[in-house]
Amino acid sequence: MMKIGDRIRFFRIQQGKTQDELANGIISISYLSKIENNQSLPSLEVVDMLCERLGIRFLDEEEPTLLEELMVWYKRLVHGEIEAVKSTYPILKDKVISSNDSTTLIHFILFEFRYFLHIGEKEAAKKTLEKITQISDIFTDDLNYYYHKFIGLHEYMQEQYSYAYDSYKKAEGILLRNVFEKWEEADLYYSLGLTSSRLWKVTLCLNYTNQALAIYQAQYNFNRSAECQILLGISYRRTNDLKKAEESYLLADKIATTLNNSSFKGFIHHNLGYLYTIEGKSELAIKHYEKSILFHEQHNYKKTFPSIHCIIMEYFNKSDYSNGLRWVEVGLNKIPDSMDSMEYYYHFKTYQHLMSNANEESSEMEFFLKEKVIPYFESHNNYKYIAEYSEMLAGYYEKHFKYKNASLFYKLSNKSLKKINNI
Repeated sequence: MMKIGDRIRFFRIQQGKTQDELANGIISISYLSKIENNQSLPSLEVVDMLCERLGIRFLDEEEPTLLEELMVWYKRLVHGEIEAVKSTYPILKDKVISSNDSTTLIHFILFEFRYFLHIGEKEAAKKTLEKITQISDIFTDDLNYYYHKFIGLHEYMQEQYSYAYDSYKKAEGILLRNVFEKWEEADLYYSLGLTSSRLWKVTLCLNYTNQALAIYQAQYNFNRSAECQILLGISYRRTNDLKKAEESYLLADKIATTLNNSSFKGFIHHNLGYLYTIEGKSELAIKHYEKSILFHEQHNYKKTFPSIHCIIMEYFNKSDYSNGLRWVEVGLNKIPDSMDSMEYYYHFKTYQHLMSNANEESSEMEFFLKEKVIPYFESHNNYKYIAEYSEMLAGYYEKHFKYKNASLFYKLSNKSLKKINNI
């Protein structure tokens, strides 16, 4: 049960009241401040007057039942039952707000933040986060768990993977000293695995993803099991265990076929394509990338960007600049006028510079890599592409006898590679 001072402060902030507005005619502002900070225990008469002005009950009589209903809604959100979640959201919101159950309402605000992130309502998520920040100092351990977990997701979606990982680790710390349901554990472990993968922390990714997979398999959650197998395949590929990588992808493909899940098929074909790229089977790789694009276009065109990027690199490495530039145009035409897809904008534009100016000097490409591309990936701690594009720029400087600049960017490339290898 929430302390009375925390509860009064929470509802005052929710209703946009100042301390003066709430205290006026009842008690002094300084005394209200002490009550809200749990430094003074008010009389029942004062509590009744403050609650009456706020339009709330002294006790949360309906809280357990409503909170259970809310937890079911949140579980469906985590499991991706988005249509059911969307349809019940307004009904549940009305119930929570009209009930004035403080603990349930705080849970709802946190889960609502997670919901807005899931459906891509950025402005609504931003406003909800502002509300959460105002009341975060009264959170219990379980509320802090959700807070750090959802902040992790928010940062992950902003491509701030290092910060996302730190937030998820804070949530894990709370998870380890409390009891949560197994599906909740699995969701956090998968999130940690996914973020570790983005940071090229391969060993950690394997560890967290296998923990999540064990729970999903025990609960016969085939969708999430397939996601884990794809993520494991990526990690095995990065450790050059191509046989295990292929096994994971094929296991995921069996599940995707059974579930008739074209989104999974898109991811699987992309990763099979990359496997063939590593093996030097360029034509076969391109065929799988193209299949991936066809599957992903049915759901989310942004998920086609990695495969388009890989096709461009395949043609670039074969010096087939005509086909390479054709795919650059395909990629650039799909990118919206927003910051969401900046990573692939920089990939596509870089290869456009490289292939358009393959036989001539390009100071424009030098400026683009030095002032735009490398700083972007540095700001996101994406060491793989810091290394790749720094080496590319160093080679350009070396070719033009600018050895001091070449040395500088070779060092940056090596430093980034060491960070990847030390993870």
